[in-house]
Amino acid sequence: MKQWSRIIPFKSQNSRMETWIYDDSDIKKRYEVDVTLGKPIDITALKLNELENFHAQVVATRDSRTNLFQSVNMREVTLCPICQRKTDKNIPPIFEVYTAHYVQCPSCLHCYVATVPSDESLHRFYASNKEYQKIYTDKRTADIRVQQVALPKAEWAIHQYYKLYGKKPHSVLDVGAGSGHFVQACRSLGLKADGVEISESGREFCKTYFGFELANCDFTREWQRFKDYDMVTFWAVIEHVSNPMAMLAAGSKIVFGKEGLVVADVPRWDSFSTAVQNQFSNSVIRHLDPLGHINCFTDSSLATAYVLNNLDIVSAWYFGMDAYELVTQLSHALPDGKIIETLKSSIPAFQKSIDLAILSDEMVFAGKPSSL
Repeated sequence: MKQWSRIIPFKSQNSRMETWIYDDSDIKKRYEVDVTLGKPIDITALKLNELENFHAQVVATRDSRTNLFQSVNMREVTLCPICQRKTDKNIPPIFEVYTAHYVQCPSCLHCYVATVPSDESLHRFYASNKEYQKIYTDKRTADIRVQQVALPKAEWAIHQYYKLYGKKPHSVLDVGAGSGHFVQACRSLGLKADGVEISESGREFCKTYFGFELANCDFTREWQRFKDYDMVTFWAVIEHVSNPMAMLAAGSKIVFGKEGLVVADVPRWDSFSTAVQNQFSNSVIRHLDPLGHINCFTDSSLATAYVLNNLDIVSAWYFGMDAYELVTQLSHALPDGKIIETLKSSIPAFQKSIDLAILSDEMVFAGKPSSL
């Protein structure tokens, strides 16, 4: 069993040093991790499209996922995507949504959907589905997304690199770049930055709106094309693929033997949003969407993924949209549009408390090559 423990200070604060301890029979490691809690954001402005069409999106998501997971073109996940432990069919699922089932690995504590579409179906969906990419190709929120989402992430990642090596990274590769917002943020900070993205609509939006092209390739097979980059980032991408370890392995190979950094941002199982969606499982459109997030990480499973890919964890960042999730679900359940209007100004304060308690639904880890 992959056993993790952490030593944290009693005082709740936005930034602190923690000690993370890994114990796996023959392997014992200890990491000093710089932890950041919270990220200010105007979530209602960012989620304008979603708020305008929330009820319609619930119906569309519920119908499409239910039909998909009842189809015959599915495959069973027989091994944990992180530690490769055999999936035990005798252990009951931990969550059911739209007839899909999340299970949890008893070894690394990773959470994943037990029966998923084929790799070919997933690739086809993300490459061609415009509806799923719609929130990222909305011109009304593009600049807000760069300023409030992508830029803070770029500044955080650059800061972690600077603390390690006393300089900024020369170049950044963003894998699963979506519509190019993070790449644009890095370029605005004067860095050489490029991205890889299989979504046709995402690449088209990036070229039209930001003026540059994203590469369309299989990163896990063609990673050597990008071997000169100092930093590799995965912002909300490895949860979508059947083999997240292959993604991290490719990133690790790029930075191996040099002053490099691998950054991965994932949905977090042990969060307030998970608790909310357990109560409102018939209206899930984000977080535990069983098609979008076939993997949902725990601190243990993401940390284990880093260790198994020869990456030493140096920093972590916890933030999320848990308060937004609660407010929108309450508004949908009652239904009462006044709930959002009344409570939206309180969402940042609610979220700050959730983040400080480490109950947020998103986390980011940064790791350097173990050889260094």
